[in-house]
Amino acid sequence: MRRWITLCLSLLLLAAMTACGEQPAASSSSDGEGSSPVRTPGLMIPEKGGKKPVGTKDPEQTSEQATDPELAYSELVERFRALVIDPFGQDSDKPGEMGVLETARAAGDSAVYEMGYLIEDLSGDGISELAVGGLNGMTNALYTLVDGKPELVFEGWYRSSYVYMGDGRFYYYGANSAAESGQGVFYLTKDGTRLECESFLFTGLNSDGDLEIYSNETGSWDIAESEKSDMTAEEFWALDPAGEPLPLTPFSVTGGWKAVDPNPVSVEYLPEGMFPDYYVTLYDGEGVCCLLFTTDSPVRSFTVLTLELEDFTETGATIFSATPVVLEEGLDSLPEVMTADTPVAVQLGFMGTIPNYGISYVDEGGDLRRFALVQSGYDGSVLLKEADPNEPQFILPGAVSES
Repeated sequence: MRRWITLCLSLLLLAAMTACGEQPAASSSSDGEGSSPVRTPGLMIPEKGGKKPVGTKDPEQTSEQATDPELAYSELVERFRALVIDPFGQDSDKPGEMGVLETARAAGDSAVYEMGYLIEDLSGDGISELAVGGLNGMTNALYTLVDGKPELVFEGWYRSSYVYMGDGRFYYYGANSAAESGQGVFYLTKDGTRLECESFLFTGLNSDGDLEIYSNETGSWDIAESEKSDMTAEEFWALDPAGEPLPLTPFSVTGGWKAVDPNPVSVEYLPEGMFPDYYVTLYDGEGVCCLLFTTDSPVRSFTVLTLELEDFTETGATIFSATPVVLEEGLDSLPEVMTADTPVAVQLGFMGTIPNYGISYVDEGGDLRRFALVQSGYDGSVLLKEADPNEPQFILPGAVSES
């Protein structure tokens, strides 16, 4: 779990929007005296002595409900597959779908291969749950059957995430404020309808303003309801719980159905010692790098683009001007038809966080595809972020940093 933990904990250093097991959104109270987090329906991280939530699953559900979970969850699986295949083409604020959309948008064109689902009894009550999330570990949504119908148990996203540990337990990473980051073990109740806290650690400021570690067994962020831990901040961030990702079925392959590869072209840094026949030089100054473009299926009119930021839409999408680069005769070259045997190397430089280069091509279906080259802030890898295919302008969905 180390790689996933590193990503989660780095994100927890940001100001977060949610308490343990709660939605990130806030809703104002009816009397206008403030706001409180909105809880996921069916999810309660109870305090000791708390009441059992309404809607608890009847332990005497019919055998048909238990033996045909594929049918019971089929509509949900198809709904999530549609979200993952086209995450930028739709929005949702429905509980259970927001975390899935966030993860799918971060994965881009690879989401259909990097995300999946599992229908399996995780609570041990004989009724299968539906888990949806990333193959790398995070569970974005978990459902169980109540009266034969799917009911959301919890939802996870980057700033409030759950990773499966085994034996019905999930490890939680989240943040309640800029100074409060939490980690803990939560387990599914026997009927699978909710999570309960086994152990919880969180950071908080003491009366002197110093960062301390606190612990409890309720999932509470209240220092007054917790005990001060002897653990140091370094030990807190170094925690490495055991566990393996759930064996999810990728959304690209389900029931004999296989998704069409949304983008046959891929990019990586040019391996040392490799010299492709097709090479384009765009930049030769400080910070220069060489990229290698390959394709799994033939594409036509492969073109390298220079991008320039022009404007933003009302929804936060970014509008660029996109101009094909001018190839220098005798030095630069691109294939008329790009195949697996004709990779292309491009020498360029990334200038800040705003994309300044992109590519375009015509796929086997005759569709023009356009992508911006984006350098990951996580590991420095290069990603292809697709421009809206329904717009004549080069428009990237989502926000782009101007820093």
